[in-house]
Amino acid sequence: MAEARRLRGHKETATCCVASGDRPGLVATSGEDGCVCWFDMRCKDVQLVMNVSEEPISSLCFNSGNENIIYVSSGKEVKCFDVHMLASNSWRALENYSYNKEEINQVACNSKSSFLASADDGGEVKVFCPYFEIFDLYLIESRRYTYLFFCPFV
Repeated sequence: MAEARRLRGHKETATCCVASGDRPGLVATSGEDGCVCWFDMRCKDVQLVMNVSEEPISSLCFNSGNENIIYVSSGKEVKCFDVHMLASNSWRALENYSYNKEEINQVACNSKSSFLASADDGGEVKVFCPYFEIFDLYLIESRRYTYLFFCPFV
């Protein structure tokens, strides 16, 4: 069995890690330092560090139908980025969503990419639905459920 590999790139605690299903070896991590680090497992060092926020990043996820889109939650906000724009060091978000009333703990995109959910500290889950493209999201429902059970199944 291969030895575990330590990924280094954050200045503070890493909070979330997601691997790409479309791009073998691509891993994105988020941290309390407000950064998203991109790793190519074929290389030794971090490939790209995005300074996304002054606040800690609590969660991130790829759009499961289009992994060129990644969602990052920081504070009460979800930011949407296009992976292709990252190559040109353009870290400006495509969209910012600020519907949650409290700090977001988790964002999740369902397998058909038809819904994006964000769960916050108050137990509220905001569910978004795209009409044309995933970054044209509209709030369709707000629920106060136990988000630990709801968000992973969106």
